[in-house]
Amino acid sequence: MVRGTLLTIVAGGADTDGKLAVLDQRANLGFSPPRHVHRREGTALFVIDGELTVDIGGEQRVVGAGDFVWLPRDIPHTFRVDSDQARFLEFVTPPGFEQYHVDASDPAPTRTIPPPAEPDIARLVGAIGPYGAEILGPPLAPK
Repeated sequence: MVRGTLLTIVAGGADTDGKLAVLDQRANLGFSPPRHVHRREGTALFVIDGELTVDIGGEQRVVGAGDFVWLPRDIPHTFRVDSDQARFLEFVTPPGFEQYHVDASDPAPTRTIPPPAEPDIARLVGAIGPYGAEILGPPLAPK
């Protein structure tokens, strides 16, 4: 878990012949990762429940249940949970970046969303370099 979100790796590169990783994320109102950019992979979000504001290259849009958002490599992005809770899938292609989430977080003691907390920016920045990505700025401000 990264502070304030529960993340489960559903499938990693070893499960998909090196083609894709799938992550299941659950987060509470206001959760937002720092603005970042991926240099090796594209990612996508599919919202199962709740509402997110997604910022892609400085342009924002609101997405909800059933919506799909593509986050291309080399384009800075972030998102914010705008509903009480949200559940969404993240797809990473090619895989590999899912390991960053393991390196930058702690195992969840239970399968519940942890309480909101400020992100440990130093830990996030320290863990992201080997994955060809970079943290560029703060999370989205609360709505």
